[in-house]
Amino acid sequence: MVLDELDKQVLSTLLSDGRISYTELGKKIGVPPSTVHDKVHRLVEEGVIKRYSIVIDERVIGYNLIAIVGVQTTAKAYKGVADALVVMPEVIEVYGTTAEFDLMVKVQATNRDELTRIINRVRAVDGIDDIYIFSILENFKNEPLRPIVTQVHQVAS
Repeated sequence: MVLDELDKQVLSTLLSDGRISYTELGKKIGVPPSTVHDKVHRLVEEGVIKRYSIVIDERVIGYNLIAIVGVQTTAKAYKGVADALVVMPEVIEVYGTTAEFDLMVKVQATNRDELTRIINRVRAVDGIDDIYIFSILENFKNEPLRPIVTQVHQVAS
């Protein structure tokens, strides 16, 4: 699918404010709300917009520890290990890499004891040769996606 400039403006605006109404979004980018509705519907149908979500401060709900786990495995076990990690609820991201580790895994825990249990579950996955744990001390930036480049032609309010 090729995105036109209006698609990019719609997506960019929704990324910064997912609760904006079609009317307000239309005003912001200078098109009628019906056009915004049609664009959003098409972007959902085409799979560009996969789901709607919210961003929560993890610490407020008790997820005080985040760790990145480097996983070493074999080429033969790679897919099975990734599949096993993806279904763990404490695992929030899994990436295949070209670096020192075959997989990089992000996990969330409420405390050190829970982190230990999670790490032990990860270690127990069949096909994992070794893991390396990197505890996150501070988060300086956490965005779901980099900004979408648009040629913004906003209508003055």
